[in-house]
Amino acid sequence: MKKLAIALGGGGARGLAHIGFLRIIEKEKIPIARISGCSMGAMVGGSYALYQDADAVEELAYHFIEQPVFEGFNFDDFAAIDKVGNDLKSKAISVMGHIKVGLSLFKTLANPGIYDEELVRKAYHNYPDHLIEKLPLKFFAIASDLITGEEVLLKKGSMRLAVRASSSIPGYLPPVKWGNHLLVDGGVSNLVPTQYFRKTEKELIIGVNVSRPIKDKVDLSSGLDIMQRAENIRNYHLTKLKVSNADKVVSCPLGDISWADFKEAAAIIKAGEKAARRLLPWLEKALV
Repeated sequence: MKKLAIALGGGGARGLAHIGFLRIIEKEKIPIARISGCSMGAMVGGSYALYQDADAVEELAYHFIEQPVFEGFNFDDFAAIDKVGNDLKSKAISVMGHIKVGLSLFKTLANPGIYDEELVRKAYHNYPDHLIEKLPLKFFAIASDLITGEEVLLKKGSMRLAVRASSSIPGYLPPVKWGNHLLVDGGVSNLVPTQYFRKTEKELIIGVNVSRPIKDKVDLSSGLDIMQRAENIRNYHLTKLKVSNADKVVSCPLGDISWADFKEAAAIIKAGEKAARRLLPWLEKALV
């Protein structure tokens, strides 16, 4: 029986879908050879490579997002920008979100990110810190080097620091020093890192994409809306190129859930399970 090489893509809160995806793969006793991860995909992938238990990863995720320090990131304000609806309440929430985020961006004029190093360190304090090269399951995270512009594979060293680097959203979180590198979110260069898996007869390469699909009808009434739209378009085309070596790319049915809406964690995880179940008939034939 073939094994899976799974690349878990970035997407903020939407990346919690990876937990559900891995849970179904685990329940079906489908062997995993290796995992790669970008941003939230790195956070989930690294912890799964350690525990090899989706329930344990889910428990860790909830502990992470429910800790008091997590409120300091004000993700509700960012999620408010993405609120969909024509009613007065939805519009008011969206407007307030735009104002709060706009004011936050002023911090970046004199700092490397909206949020400082101390807050980030506290938030990641309870994330497990093991040597990547000694994890029970092979794992690497991907990050982007601000100095060279290159992608950097984090295959050795502190898993906690690697996950921090892979998920350091530029402008929001401070870059991470890693040797001679200055690293930010892997999604800057490679949102679903399948390309570093070698094609073999013994493994199937699976990419799990949690980014938003490109829609024709979007609100482009503000500069922030336009920035986000441009980012979505860039991610769409970049990801399409980067996953060309994958045997299968799975998209999770997450609708319009915001990358910052961690309050939707339960629904997001269920969407990951749904995506995995849809994949099972194909896997049943391909794994033989």
